[in-house]
Amino acid sequence: MYSFHEGYQKVLGIDLDGLPNMTAGVKNLKSTKDILDLSGKTAIVTGGAMGMGFCTVNRLCEAGASVVIADVAAEYAEKNLEYLSSKGYKAKFVKTDVRYPDQIQAAVDFTVKQFGSIDILVNNAGVWNHRLLHDITEETWYEIMDINLKGTVFFVKAVAPVMETQGRGGKIVNISSIAGIPEDPAPIMLEYVASKSGVLAVTKSLVRAMKPIGVNINCVIPGGMLTPGACTTSGTEEAKNIREALPPSPVADPDEVARVVFMLTTHISDYMHGATVLVDGGCCLGM
Repeated sequence: MYSFHEGYQKVLGIDLDGLPNMTAGVKNLKSTKDILDLSGKTAIVTGGAMGMGFCTVNRLCEAGASVVIADVAAEYAEKNLEYLSSKGYKAKFVKTDVRYPDQIQAAVDFTVKQFGSIDILVNNAGVWNHRLLHDITEETWYEIMDINLKGTVFFVKAVAPVMETQGRGGKIVNISSIAGIPEDPAPIMLEYVASKSGVLAVTKSLVRAMKPIGVNINCVIPGGMLTPGACTTSGTEEAKNIREALPPSPVADPDEVARVVFMLTTHISDYMHGATVLVDGGCCLGM
């Protein structure tokens, strides 16, 4: 039989008298509803006009956040704003090419002007292509690296001073890919592999800058998803033939990943810094 332990009851917060308390205690815990509530928060989602980015925008809005879609796909964004408005959600669009730091800064300034703060950043904008080594050019290399990696780093750089000045911390979620982590990746997306490996690495490196100002920065690693980008991926015939010969892997509804991204923007992630969360349907385990 278990015996009653008064000290344990005190640590739980049932009776704190005379005991130095290092925990919130049961009676002081936030409710699950409050943990997931984003009311009063403002988010920027790059690449938020379609695919997993828009699924993330929808989830953030549903939880009460005001959201700015920073994307180049204006037609998609404007159509999606109609849907969000019909639900009573607060969302805006600012055309942003994340390759250019001046456009990133303009998106940050726009967000502060529209909503008064920035509490959440989701670095989702990304591009890829199927090419072999001999197909890569300096132009194709820089296009993918600038959008996927440079854009991520410079957006963090732009929002960090805002979050620090606000003095209430913030949440940053970077989106990598299983392409950036396998032991034996397919040799048809070299630029993408390099960029997404870089996103994973810089997320961990940025913890030293973000944690002291109260910002949680973490990384989601999605597997394959059924998105407009995935359905229209271009590439050389040789690379496509290699791709088609590979064993099939799980393909997710992008909202499956967006829900995990949303989780990392809430109080659930308050004790997470530099974490990498794999959302791949078991792909990396060969399932």
